[in-house]
Amino acid sequence: MITPVFSEKLDSLPGTLDELRSFDASGMANALAGGASRHTVAVGSGGSAIAAEYLARCRETLGLGPTTVQTPMGVVLDERALTGSDVWLFSAGGDNPDAVAACRAAFDRKASSMHLVTRGTDGAAADLIRRLGGTIHLVPVSDRKDGYLATHSILAMMVGLLLSCDLVSGEPTGASALLDVVAARLVEIRDAEVRDLRSAALSGVRRGDTVLVVSDTRLAAASVLLDTSIWEACLCHVQSTDFRNFAHGRHSWLHHRADETVLAALTGGDSAGAWSVIDGLLPLSLRRIGMDYGACGRLENVIAVIDCLGLVEAIGNAVGIDPGKPGIGEFGRPIYEGRSLAELAETLPANVRHKRAAMAKADSWDGCGDPLHMVGDARLRTLADARIGAVVMDYDGTVVTTDGRYRPPDPQIVEELVRLHGLGLRIGFATGRGGSAGEELRKVLPAEMLTAVPIGYYNGGHLRAADVDIDADPASADEAIAATAGWLQERGDLFADHRFKHRAIQITVDMDCLRHPYRFAADLRDCPAFADGRVRVTGSGHSYDIVPASSSKLAVVRELRDGMPAGAEVLCFGDSGSRPGNDHALLSHSFGISVGDVCAAADGCWSMFGAHPVGPEALLRILRSLVASDAGGIRLDLASLGLDR
Repeated sequence: MITPVFSEKLDSLPGTLDELRSFDASGMANALAGGASRHTVAVGSGGSAIAAEYLARCRETLGLGPTTVQTPMGVVLDERALTGSDVWLFSAGGDNPDAVAACRAAFDRKASSMHLVTRGTDGAAADLIRRLGGTIHLVPVSDRKDGYLATHSILAMMVGLLLSCDLVSGEPTGASALLDVVAARLVEIRDAEVRDLRSAALSGVRRGDTVLVVSDTRLAAASVLLDTSIWEACLCHVQSTDFRNFAHGRHSWLHHRADETVLAALTGGDSAGAWSVIDGLLPLSLRRIGMDYGACGRLENVIAVIDCLGLVEAIGNAVGIDPGKPGIGEFGRPIYEGRSLAELAETLPANVRHKRAAMAKADSWDGCGDPLHMVGDARLRTLADARIGAVVMDYDGTVVTTDGRYRPPDPQIVEELVRLHGLGLRIGFATGRGGSAGEELRKVLPAEMLTAVPIGYYNGGHLRAADVDIDADPASADEAIAATAGWLQERGDLFADHRFKHRAIQITVDMDCLRHPYRFAADLRDCPAFADGRVRVTGSGHSYDIVPASSSKLAVVRELRDGMPAGAEVLCFGDSGSRPGNDHALLSHSFGISVGDVCAAADGCWSMFGAHPVGPEALLRILRSLVASDAGGIRLDLASLGLDR
């Protein structure tokens, strides 16, 4: 036997299957069922990528939400938030730096839940999961060392999922029946006669040949196993694809190198016909092996992976390399153990990821300054060291949610504002609204506080104390705004519903009324008052505001700054911090904090928590962290925010 180590691993797999007969699948089943409607990210590298692909197929067969398969590096570098997604990480030992990096990234991207499937709970990734609140699913193996290609771990993770999904299915086959089928296949692939037949079929494979794996997409786990194992064991060249992707040009390989190629076709009942047509057109001399797996269901996928382990053994025999111990270069271990991805993940906390996402959306990247994590850290230090004398808040999307903007502020936010006012903090509001914002605040703030609270209505264009009803003290009409309203009245082509609100110093256009809402700023270039700079347009979560060029929410900041002690700072909050947003100017400085969108500039506005929490929830957390300073005034207690950095 040329492959004693790998063959011994195959011969010992029934031991792991025996361990799985006492496996309690209910925990994993509950986790799968709990995330039934959510998107899931399945993460694995090397052999664990096989289990990640299998989870995707399992969820598909159960009719659960969509699944994205990624490597740990993909999870770390992906800019998207995972607030509505679960993450399942597969790692044999749970102790390699890339698994740790993926865990860290999943938590920083605010995954709804984090699951680690592993054979051991003493790894670094497991420690991180326990500390940050994820779930560990331990699958038993009879060989904890497992060795190269981790066959025991692959089988344990896949069969653990098989048994768990059986419970979730609603029409369970039963663990004993499933395990008996798997056990029978393990017996079959190890049968001496079957091994001889496989070896004979693949005896002509040479190290310089290419194994071309073409498969039904529902058998991705088996395809990935062949691709990964053949490559990692250095048996020969390998390429994998599905049947129709093969038909789009990859067949040219066979025209030039048919005598250097062995084709392995993994088919299912639905796809066998499509492959049969292609197969009938290929050169008769092409060496090929075909295996069919019916409906390509959960059990068939486990069987396919077991069969493919047998193929790996046979190819190893043919080329004279033991897949269980192929030998690696001196550089191999340091590459595997490298911490570069883990170190990268450490530089990408939630607020940095949020900023990176804004940069990616704008396709804007400033590589000339300090790295983003250093910029973010410096901003946090600046906030922590500041003596805060006042706060200015946007209203819609900040004090109240955008959807709940016609309801009063959360009583907890009101309680914090009253507390901070009592500590001497000056408080103001800067809103795109008209008098309705003042009406709501007069209902909830103490009367004695109102005279000291300025409100910048219409994006700062009309500044009055909160106790003043601006319906009785209106702003003077602006000629440029009137001219713009006249222009809009003639441009019905811009609207799906031709209406907008025209006030003395502001025009508000609901996005729902526009035919092309994301093109509105560009469409306004034809408006004379916009073209000559007399008016400008800003956006919020639900509308556009057209205001005089002189209007600015910073008017409230200037109002509060007058009379403040030297060295005291004004802390500003808003949710529309992107460049066209109506809070951009308010937030694009060291003491501006977004509780929603941020801009694409590294030195522009930032959030503290990233993509979640946002709005009033984020504002409340920060207000609660404002405490009396021993040196006088108010300070921001960063430690109380739980930023985990």
